[in-house]
Order: sequence, then structure tokens, then C-alpha cells
Amino acid sequence: MNQDSDHDTFDLDDLEALGLSKFDPTQHLTSKAAVAAYMSEIVATGNAELFQSAMNDVVRAYGMGKVAARADITREGAYKALRTGSKPRFETILKMLDALGMQLAIVPKTTPDSAVEA
Repeated sequence: MNQDSDHDTFDLDDLEALGLSKFDPTQHLTSKAAVAAYMSEIVATGNAELFQSAMNDVVRAYGMGKVAARADITREGAYKALRTGSKPRFETILKMLDALGMQLAIVPKTTPDSAVEA
């Protein structure tokens, strides 16, 4: 590509012009194994906002209304809990995980460099 020519540049935000489509993880979260692998990788980052976003992906993949009903919360409550910037109750997250047939598991870190000693 010639960097001196304006007609050779392209807009990375224009995916369609590049022959690409936006990645949607919900299309790949079609099994419990895929969900478990996805969520395990997210949990390993220790990033709460990323966890919340990933939960949103998983719940959307299974259907927000179906998960909310099974979790005994309103559909609106589920959307609100998973909205960027919200602070959902831990109980709500546990209910949604249970509705998905998932549970949290606590395991030692592989590198406990900052762990409190007993």
C-alpha cells in the first residue's frame, strides 16, 4: 500500500467496507462447555466490569427473558444488572448463573504473589 496516496487508506471502523462483520460472542456460546470456558477466562482477568460484560453476552445468548424468568427476576432487572456501569447484587449474579446451570468455583491462583498468608 502506498502511504502517500489518500485513496489507499481505509477506515478500520467501517467493517463492512473491509468485508468483515462485528464479532458477536453470543453466536459462539452455544454449549455449557463454551460458556464455562469463556467465563473462566474472564474471571481469571480479575476485571469485574469485563465479568459483567461477559455475563451480559452469556445471558443474551440464552435469552434475557428466559434467564430472568428462571432466575426469578424481572427481564428489566436482568438488563439493569448487566448494564455497563451498574453495580448488581451478588445474589442477582448467582441467580443468573444458577438459571444458566452454572456455579462459581473458588480455586487457588496459580501465582498467589499478592495473597495474604495464613
